[in-house]
Amino acid sequence: MIVLKIWRLAFFVLLGLNLVAVLAFFIFITTPAKGHSLASANTVQELDGNSVVLNVTKSDFEGIANTYIQQAMADSPIPLTLAVNGDVSLSTEFEVFSVALPILLRFDPFVQEDGNLLLIQKSVEVGMLDIPPESALKLLEDSVDLPKFMEVNPTEEQVLLKLTDIPLDDGISVQATSFNLKEDDIRLRVTIQQ
Repeated sequence: MIVLKIWRLAFFVLLGLNLVAVLAFFIFITTPAKGHSLASANTVQELDGNSVVLNVTKSDFEGIANTYIQQAMADSPIPLTLAVNGDVSLSTEFEVFSVALPILLRFDPFVQEDGNLLLIQKSVEVGMLDIPPESALKLLEDSVDLPKFMEVNPTEEQVLLKLTDIPLDDGISVQATSFNLKEDDIRLRVTIQQ
């Protein structure tokens, strides 16, 4: 009789531990990580001033971004081009032993709460070489004199396009409010501060 009670108690203790483990696992996988941008992708900080939200196409955004990248990198011998299709890609090339080595970095874009655009790396193509994405971003960060509004974080495999830091005329700022490439729905808030 005592053995039966011990087994019953052990069964319920084991059942309780399993339930706690399942609950902890569920909470662990459903809680966003620190700095996770999807939880706040639809909220954008309002700036003081008069604002207008512009719908732009992928090619419009690409052209605008490349204009500012080229202006900021006018003195850099290494070219950098941004392309927007089914994802956002950065392409550049490096000279290695007098041979041009093309690099293509592909990213998924996410709108940050402050209106900046977080690019999370999804693939890297370095000629025919297979190198880790973190190494490619580290190479980009170390070799290319990037504009101040592009912040590379190799360990997180991310690039932050700080749209709010793009040098525009005094009192004008830009924030992204939507960046849905599948639906070609790119919205930018242009604010003229008072």
